[in-house]
Amino acid sequence: MTAFILIFLAGFSPIELEQAGMLAEAGAAWEEEENLAGQVRIMGRLIEEAIYAGDGIRAVLLSLELQNACRDQDLNDFWMARIAWTSGLSEYAVEALMRMSPTDPWLFHRARGLSALFQEDGRKAVDELTLSIAAASTARKAFWSAIDLCSAYLTLGMYEEALHLSRLIRIHYSGDALGDVMYGLCLQVSGRFGESSRVLNSVDSSNPAAEFLARSIMEGFEQ
Repeated sequence: MTAFILIFLAGFSPIELEQAGMLAEAGAAWEEEENLAGQVRIMGRLIEEAIYAGDGIRAVLLSLELQNACRDQDLNDFWMARIAWTSGLSEYAVEALMRMSPTDPWLFHRARGLSALFQEDGRKAVDELTLSIAAASTARKAFWSAIDLCSAYLTLGMYEEALHLSRLIRIHYSGDALGDVMYGLCLQVSGRFGESSRVLNSVDSSNPAAEFLARSIMEGFEQ
């Protein structure tokens, strides 16, 4: 069976594996090609997913590993502030994000947007995260800001806007399990429980972070 899987995967390029959400396989393929940019991008996705899933230890370990290959202090500070939030250090996280002054406008506005979101200032979060999407230099950066913007819409009770944006995310990033999770959450909050259950139950089990989030959402609404 293992040999069959390896033969099957050999027919796909690293970028095709990445777009399909097969991050571990894509990372190995980029490493095989000695493509550092591809490896860094995969590591960044794994760190983001670990943070969203609240797995601070995994996120820290991954970020430390990434530092050896890519010394982006701004991005590392950003991740560490969010890891602090997942660890219960809310005041520190808010202040650390607000202190950031990265040269990348995407990261600048995203940090400000998440700081506002953590303070439950939904309106400011929406404004900053919208600017972050506009400033994104890659599709992946736009994806992360859009996921955060959905959260800001939900904070404000703007469920239709959140649902519409999450649907667009799912269409444009069809291989991303985290996009499926956000769409399922927005369906759930909008009262479309049956459809939400179908979406969340279909989340790819090969993505542990997304699967954990999907299960947590379903369990939370069952209580």
